[in-house]
Amino acid sequence: MQDDLQKTLDFAIAKEEQAETFYREWAYKARIPGVKTLFTELAAMERAHAEKLRQATPSTLIAAPDTPSDLRLSELLVDIEASPAMSLQEAMIVAMKREEAAVALYERLAMLGGDARPIFEALAEEERNHKHRLEMEYDDSILTEN
Repeated sequence: MQDDLQKTLDFAIAKEEQAETFYREWAYKARIPGVKTLFTELAAMERAHAEKLRQATPSTLIAAPDTPSDLRLSELLVDIEASPAMSLQEAMIVAMKREEAAVALYERLAMLGGDARPIFEALAEEERNHKHRLEMEYDDSILTEN
């Protein structure tokens, strides 16, 4: 059972590292300063998650009950491919879609149940918080300007 939980943690750490790498690479490639800043911040958040997971035990990863409200903005937006010349709006959409996919993945894995369920629930919550932050920022800076 402990081996299964460790494999679950290792899987989650790898997903967080992949997300960090994606954001770091696109922060480097992006031509617009705001996009660089956004992706640099997101890479740091993903790195912090990976570090948290490296030090975690299943009992420390229980999902917090204060789930932020879901604005569901990402569900209304069309997928966009990342590109060096993407605008801040496009970068935010890319990030929201990635966080939405991460939430869905961890929620599906949590539904499998078992000892790893609390870990996946906590990870879904972390990604949901990222998505919420991005949606709030998008609503404040993009939607209010249009």
